[in-house]
Amino acid sequence: MLATLINALAIAAGGIIGLLFRKLIKKEIFEAVLKVVGIVVLIIGLAGVLKGMLVIEDNMLSTQYELLLLISLALGTFLGEILKIDHHLNRFGEYLEKKISKGKFSEGFIAASLIFCVGAMAIVGSISAALGDPSVIYLKAMIDGITAIVLASTLGYGVIFSVLPVLIYQGAITGLGLAFGDFMPADFVSAFSMVGYAIVACIGLNFFRTEKIKLANMIPSLLIVILYFLIF
Repeated sequence: MLATLINALAIAAGGIIGLLFRKLIKKEIFEAVLKVVGIVVLIIGLAGVLKGMLVIEDNMLSTQYELLLLISLALGTFLGEILKIDHHLNRFGEYLEKKISKGKFSEGFIAASLIFCVGAMAIVGSISAALGDPSVIYLKAMIDGITAIVLASTLGYGVIFSVLPVLIYQGAITGLGLAFGDFMPADFVSAFSMVGYAIVACIGLNFFRTEKIKLANMIPSLLIVILYFLIF
């Protein structure tokens, strides 16, 4: 649990630094940096998808889970649209924004939460921390802290509040790891991370798109992966 707490503190510290720098440096500079971060996030997302999809068997390159990727993203997004997850999260963000009265709260909160929570490092790192090796989470904390500086400088206070889902999400995985040990099969972690990285790639795309992808509506895609492995 300590590793997850350090991860959350790194995000909060990075967010605060980003807000302070925002007052000192022109907005155009941060927007240019944010586009570069978007490119990196897109590359990381695509690399994560390929890592989970590509396998080497008998010295030949083949693919796996591509149908699961398509079905989980399509069906998950369909469910997200029906449930209007993005709409409800935005309304919640707007409510908090009115209370705080500080800029693009919901955009920063949702984007940062997805960036920090989705991916192999959050899953594998939390499990490893539960088994006594917090090094992956510490590395993630460094990356998240730097990312939070850039995100908070342009997206505002919502980035700092993303520590809450990080604490809940990674804390829950770590807690399960402490209770059940290495309870997640390698195949599940690979497939789950692959779908998660696909969402991360969409986050990178949103840095450039005028019409944003409703990222929160894609979250049920991760539940589809869980259901798939529970059933099959």
